Amino acid sequence: MMLTLSRRAAGRLLALAVLAGLPAASRAAEPVFPPATAIGLVPPPGMTPARGFAGFEHRSGASIVIMEMPAEAYPEISRRFTPEALRPTGFAVTGEGEALAVAGGEGRLLRGAQAAHGLTYAKWVAVVRGGAGTGLVTVQVPEQAAGQVPGEAVEAALRTIAFRTPASLDEQIATLPYSVGEMAGFRPVRVVMGNSLLLTEGAKDVDPERTQPMIIIAPSLGQAAVAAGQESAFARKALGTLRDLKDVTVTDEDRSTRGTTVIVRLRASATDPKTARPLAVTQTVLFDGPRYLRVIGMADAAQADTIARAERVAASVAPK
Repeated sequence: MMLTLSRRAAGRLLALAVLAGLPAASRAAEPVFPPATAIGLVPPPGMTPARGFAGFEHRSGASIVIMEMPAEAYPEISRRFTPEALRPTGFAVTGEGEALAVAGGEGRLLRGAQAAHGLTYAKWVAVVRGGAGTGLVTVQVPEQAAGQVPGEAVEAALRTIAFRTPASLDEQIATLPYSVGEMAGFRPVRVVMGNSLLLTEGAKDVDPERTQPMIIIAPSLGQAAVAAGQESAFARKALGTLRDLKDVTVTDEDRSTRGTTVIVRLRASATDPKTARPLAVTQTVLFDGPRYLRVIGMADAAQADTIARAERVAASVAPK
């Protein structure tokens, strides 16, 4: 169940990035790089480095999310970077897009709108490559915030995208908004969007056959609290939306508390949609005020001890 740069994986990364100008004198400003990221830009006025993800945020709810990928991901991502391919994500693209100049590299930009959580957002998505990496830069501005983060400012900011030497994996892990106290035999492989950590067990970093177990640790991006008493329903719905699984059946549920944090742990059976292999799945969700943190473990159905170790990892995760 490890990451792969296959067409299917590239499509998932692109979907994940979609789902969620400066005055002339400012163009000389130096790009701002979120901690431990290799991609930065000169943000629009009023936008500051985000605390919960790689990118920038504005008090109005506008955001810029940066996702880094290996250089070899660019051809497949850019091939899928079309209005038709993005339509199923809810991103209504205006026009056909255009080339985006990137210092020392290249890129392409799409513009449009997307509705989510009862709001309509103006949206820009850019796929870029430069240096040793590929990036997806997604900008969302709520309709009512257009006066605070105008489209011209967004357009100008996107034209300042720049690359720098990538941080080491240890440096990226150190900037995560949570700590992992126990690896339980797993090893970290990649940080995604500056806030999500992927771990595996086995020698492969890239596993097209999905033979290795996998753990994903991912916090929420926004601050929309789950209502008290609704934690279990939320956890079950979230588990059912994982695109790497089908035929998900919850087999066990446990609810506990840690101080004011509510913890819901689910175990489930599922099927790998690519290989049709039966899988065992565990998901632990920590609900902490307006935010939550998910830890998902996947392994072959026969590897019960692997799932138990994944739950030890989950039990050791704590928000910073």
